[in-house]
Amino acid sequence: MNAPFRLYGADLSPYSIKVRSYLRYKGIEFEWLQRSNARQEEVSRYAKLPLTPILVDAGDNALQESTAIIEALERDSADPSITPDDAGLAFISALLEDYADEWLNKVMFHYRWSYPDDQASAAARTVAMLFEGTDVPEGIEDSVRTRMAARLHHAGSSGENAAVLEASLTRAIAGFEALIGSHAYLFGGRPSLADFGLAGQFAQLLSDPTPGAMLRAQAPNLVRWVERMQNPSAEGPFVSLSAVRDALVTVLRDEVGGAYLAWMAANAQAVSDDAPAVTIGIADGDFTQKPQRYAAKALAELRRKRAGASDADLAALLSETGCDAALAPVATLASPEMEPDDADADVGDEDEGDED
Repeated sequence: MNAPFRLYGADLSPYSIKVRSYLRYKGIEFEWLQRSNARQEEVSRYAKLPLTPILVDAGDNALQESTAIIEALERDSADPSITPDDAGLAFISALLEDYADEWLNKVMFHYRWSYPDDQASAAARTVAMLFEGTDVPEGIEDSVRTRMAARLHHAGSSGENAAVLEASLTRAIAGFEALIGSHAYLFGGRPSLADFGLAGQFAQLLSDPTPGAMLRAQAPNLVRWVERMQNPSAEGPFVSLSAVRDALVTVLRDEVGGAYLAWMAANAQAVSDDAPAVTIGIADGDFTQKPQRYAAKALAELRRKRAGASDADLAALLSETGCDAALAPVATLASPEMEPDDADADVGDEDEGDED
């Protein structure tokens, strides 16, 4: 793909923010085009899937799905690299990016459309974006709130699952606040793939009233990092895995392994069995959701990457934190397209333009 690019996205989309931040970091020429009703016909010409962001190059070639976009651009624009030199840390970066896409997004979606103040804020911003200064139909914000709240179950948000998702955010805030510590970015002086994925989700959480208040009260380092990730720059080298190992243990054991990977493994099995629902016991209770094919394919890709990472220090860390049990290669779904199924796309699209 060749610059200049057009990036169709939305300020309320963590995946759009993720790609926009990456393009800024790389210094790649692009035009940011906010999704709106007036631009819908234009977007539809490029959208093979109901996902945002959409990246269109100078030759009118389009690419969707945030991770695929970043990986494609990274092959053409390797400097400054977003992959740590330490092979073990490079895998951890990929693992945390997938955690952001497949689990932390559930938490974000839950808070945004479960609580009245958060619903009102998100609905107002959605309407302002979609109508972009034109006349707004009466009652449209209420319609958006009703429509999006009805989609909560696609993300696994429900009254029964609320405690699990909210405890997950508490762990994530504490864990990533400690991981960032005195570093500019998660793994030292420059952003990794994990930084882009996680910052997209945390930026949305920070923008919503309820989780935003939690972040500001509990995680000043995390808040500063989210702000820094709007226009990231290379300020120094990546550190080694050993330099961040202690902080990673807590994040990987309690949140990544204990919640996200536990659900991903159970979900993949449920998809393979064509089960109507998947229930997994997490520290704070049972979590039940309709199986998601896209997440099963994402886990297959993560397992492929883990199989190619032979670093001994990484193996010890993943074993100690219980992550390797879910990452062991097994016969599961595989697809080079990694396309989301209808339920996944329905949640992600949000009319603001997320994915997954």
